[in-house]
Amino acid sequence: MLMVTDLEESTAFYRDIVGLNVDREADGNVEFDTGQATLVLESDFEEDVLDAFGLDAPGDERGRGVVVAIEVDGPGTVDDICELVPTERMRLEPTDVDWGRRMAILSDPDDYAVEISAPL
Repeated sequence: MLMVTDLEESTAFYRDIVGLNVDREADGNVEFDTGQATLVLESDFEEDVLDAFGLDAPGDERGRGVVVAIEVDGPGTVDDICELVPTERMRLEPTDVDWGRRMAILSDPDDYAVEISAPL
């Protein structure tokens, strides 16, 4: 679950750029079924809700230390997704890494790092 500042903008990023299908929409959240897990985008919680669950507000650096890894169908899909990514959202261009994957790292609208990868 990622707490996001703009649910519509984040939904558009994961749907239109990353290519995930919206599985469910509710008031204040959107769920994507990635095939391996469910990715939930959640509007910021109210302070009392955060307190009830023992959570801190994410603050201005909400993406710090978080990497969302999404495996796609193949190396070509990594490249196809990256063609849709605005330059300012690209952290790592598509690269073949030593551990046998093609990967790229993007920044979502809240600066969460999103790894898009596939086995070579």
